[in-house]
Amino acid sequence: MSTKRFKLSKIRTAVLCCMSFSSTALLTASGSVMAEEAEKKAIEVIEVKGIRGSLTKALNTKRFSNSVLDSISAEDIGKFPDKNIGDAMQRIPGVTVVRTYGEVNGVTVRGTAPEHSMVLLNGQNVASVGWFDLGGINRSFNFEMLASEQISGMDLYKSAEANVNEGAIGGTVNLKTRKPLELDAGTVFASVEGAYHSSVEEWDPAYSALGSWKTDDEKFGILVAYSNEESKVYRETLSNFGSPGGASLTDNMGNTHSTYGAMSSILFDEDRERSSSQVTMQYAPSDDLLLSLNYNLFELNNDHNNSALFGIVGFGSLDSNSITKNNAGVITRATTNGAGGAGLAPLFNNTVLRTPEMQTDALNFTVEYDSDDWSVNIVAGSSSAEGRTKQSSTWWGDTENTANAGYTYSVDGALEIIPTNADYMSSHSNFMIFQEFTYINYVRDNDIDYLQSDFTFQLDKGIFSTIETGLKFQNQTFASRGDYRDVDVNVAIADGLTLADYNGGFVSGLHSKEGRSGSLSAFPVASRGIWDYAEQNQATTTTTLSQFSIEEDMTAAYVKANFQGEGFRGNIGLRYVDTDVISKGSVDGQPSQGKKNYTNFLPSVNIAADISDDLIFRFAAGSTVARPDYDDMQMAETISVSFATATVGSPDLDPYKADQYDIGLEWYFDQASIFGATLFIKNISDYIETTSAVESYAGCSETCLVTRSRNVGTADVTGIELQAQHDFGNGFGVQGNYTYTDSEVTNSAGKTVPLNEVSKNSFNVSAYYEDDSFSARVAYNYRDDWMREYNGSGSASVNDAYSQIDASLVWHAMENVDISLEAVNLTNEALVLRQPDFGNVIHSIDEFGARYYLGASIKF
Repeated sequence: MSTKRFKLSKIRTAVLCCMSFSSTALLTASGSVMAEEAEKKAIEVIEVKGIRGSLTKALNTKRFSNSVLDSISAEDIGKFPDKNIGDAMQRIPGVTVVRTYGEVNGVTVRGTAPEHSMVLLNGQNVASVGWFDLGGINRSFNFEMLASEQISGMDLYKSAEANVNEGAIGGTVNLKTRKPLELDAGTVFASVEGAYHSSVEEWDPAYSALGSWKTDDEKFGILVAYSNEESKVYRETLSNFGSPGGASLTDNMGNTHSTYGAMSSILFDEDRERSSSQVTMQYAPSDDLLLSLNYNLFELNNDHNNSALFGIVGFGSLDSNSITKNNAGVITRATTNGAGGAGLAPLFNNTVLRTPEMQTDALNFTVEYDSDDWSVNIVAGSSSAEGRTKQSSTWWGDTENTANAGYTYSVDGALEIIPTNADYMSSHSNFMIFQEFTYINYVRDNDIDYLQSDFTFQLDKGIFSTIETGLKFQNQTFASRGDYRDVDVNVAIADGLTLADYNGGFVSGLHSKEGRSGSLSAFPVASRGIWDYAEQNQATTTTTLSQFSIEEDMTAAYVKANFQGEGFRGNIGLRYVDTDVISKGSVDGQPSQGKKNYTNFLPSVNIAADISDDLIFRFAAGSTVARPDYDDMQMAETISVSFATATVGSPDLDPYKADQYDIGLEWYFDQASIFGATLFIKNISDYIETTSAVESYAGCSETCLVTRSRNVGTADVTGIELQAQHDFGNGFGVQGNYTYTDSEVTNSAGKTVPLNEVSKNSFNVSAYYEDDSFSARVAYNYRDDWMREYNGSGSASVNDAYSQIDASLVWHAMENVDISLEAVNLTNEALVLRQPDFGNVIHSIDEFGARYYLGASIKF
């Protein structure tokens, strides 16, 4: 991993200056450490341990909140209720999760896409970069960056509040780290773990440690924590590329047909290493004043080999006598023959090597001061993220005798690719370099600087108890580019390169869950030795493509009044946000710049009324915004000549706007028990649609599938959440929720369709048992079908319903020692994607395998 290039930004300089200023200007202040006194006085003290303790604390936070939120709590260090943060979030009503590589990397909250929810760390934005060259660049923070050991809990805000950062129309997730003055002096925690992946049949190590110390007078404390985890990511994919409606191929008799243009059997094999570091210092010179300095560093390395046996129908001759079609007129089975002699190989190995390295850090200095009738919280901080991904893509096939590379494909079920010559896959020497040998460095940087002040004034004016007001300045920049130094493939051909020179062995037994007999489950793969040739033979000059930068200046101000009376409480507020955008890039090879400014007024109201001691009625209404993705705003074009695709962006987009409403009832019939129901409505305007169409475009060899984004109209989401939780008092307990979501958007064609990534029905059920020696839990998660974009299809693709079973067992071997066993995706469930418009053919299948974790932890 390259050394982090830390930048002493203006805000970071301000952090250091504020430390000096605050400690001298406020040392004589008096009062108590700032907090929301009304809520803290109301919250009950929870002393329960274990699973029940975590659930009870989370329920307590939800019960006494003025807004609509759900909470997850770790009742002790290392006791986060799930393996990672994303897995825990799927237990929350209204939340479904996105799994791209087996582990959760995004969440869908109440019918909105993952990028329409926002993740905060201790109340502040976290910089983020993606790493996949063909993946979108959005604002959604990747949960894969975070380890759960350092998280004390999280809150998911579902209703709007004026004092919470804008930027989410789904939900706002606030992750909370541990603080030394809140822990016992001399707290030490350590853990070790082994992770076993069923598809790879190997173990990978993980370890973590945390130490916290404070003085006897509890005025100064320091906490240091570190965790490191190695893991194997193994994804087996069967995929068709593009859309049959956009590919028209001619057979050997001159007839044209609708068919997928390409298909592939893929093994994504990744060695992942994730680390997380935290240093927190707190100083309370008096009972009135608290100074806190917090630093977090997250690192993620994803070195991987993506081995794909690709079939491109147009590289051969489509045999008219072999064609079978479905009722939609799409070819479901056919044979493409090699042209014979030198040329393009219809069936070939596409090896893509990548070494993504990502780092995200966050630095915050906070001053909290509380007097008798007013308090202030000042935060200066910054967060930066960088992604450095080196990539090389090579194509290997039999170009000396292309007839050897013919194949038959079938898409009337799980994809089958059947080589015409059964011996083709038996030797690496059958695969010669041709067509492509790329060498690229992708560079992405995201920097966020902010300065925020929040004031609370105590009132004695009727029902109003406090007035909160605040001001925040935030600057953020995102920059991306691709530096190309491609290897001259003709030189590699002249050197006679074959896969035998980079023999990575053979894979077999792929697609065991969903594949068919002809699903090409065994083939030769390349080694990472290709890097050596690429390094030695890369071009001497660099061509920079897809370069753009986006700078946003945001000014926000708010006022919020908290009120309470006999049997009711709540808040009403207004947030003002002004956003200036400057987007720079290149279009048609020329520098280009675009600007955008927009202002939003975001009102909100939250009311909680006690119908009885145990029954709460809630109402919430508010307006929110979600800013466009960076991909949509770039003044740049991204062109893939090999895949004939182009993406074009512009900053002249308005943010998504949502007016949202909540009505709910919550019955707390025991300390750890609830039954609740919430109706939610979202009316979204200025919805941004991504449209794709085949057209002539400069930079493409002929035509490209060109993708653009624009505001097209409105979307509506209506749903209901049901939540139940009960502790039986004998060690057993259950937890469950169900969400119904009805979503629709009117697209540019005037057609009303469901929103992407949204399931109409989803539910979670878990049961647990615990006593002084053991605790155990089994959890079942289900969501029915949902729409999503895939492989530039340009048409609707629908995922089949998905369910997953997870389980955990903890043995309290000694007073301070736990032994744990966890299992994730016990039944190796697969993601199956179909295209209804073309006879419901299967577009892709992803299998991830089951994962098991055996660990031990100790705490003093």
